[in-house]
Amino acid sequence: MEEIIRQIKKQQEINFINVRDQISMADLETVFDGENNSRYIFHYLHSMDRFFINPCEYVYEGEKLFGIPENLSVIDPARAGYVSDSSIVIAREKLIGYLDYVKAKIDAYFERITPDDLLQKPKDCEYTRLELIIAQFRHLMWHVGLSSAITFSSKKEWNKFTGLTVLNEKLFKA
Repeated sequence: MEEIIRQIKKQQEINFINVRDQISMADLETVFDGENNSRYIFHYLHSMDRFFINPCEYVYEGEKLFGIPENLSVIDPARAGYVSDSSIVIAREKLIGYLDYVKAKIDAYFERITPDDLLQKPKDCEYTRLELIIAQFRHLMWHVGLSSAITFSSKKEWNKFTGLTVLNEKLFKA
């Protein structure tokens, strides 16, 4: 695996660790801005599934595999498919299963792309593969932060966060 791909994959592995830790302790039922936390979590998992590789050729498998209707990923009342029902709580086991599915899909993607591929646009897509990956890093961590804050507001406890461990130890003696 080329070095740039290895580095991106390593950072995505850290993202996956943070997501798993976040989902494991999340208060799924707490409602914020009309949606329960499980819907916010499903939203960011679905976004990684759809947008990380090529959103223009995406096929959703989550309903067949995990029993989660795709429209539950829509958290904006102005978007088509939105369902306003905060009593629909997606089970933690289903969210973890979907996370594992998305992780396997992204891991396989890293095994086949090259550094040159990063600067190319997938078929019918307006953005390069690198832009799609970076956009998902940004989107994912925004939503993980929101979901973590929702959980903190009810449990008064933050989930564990994994970052650049070696650098943190060097700078902060952590």
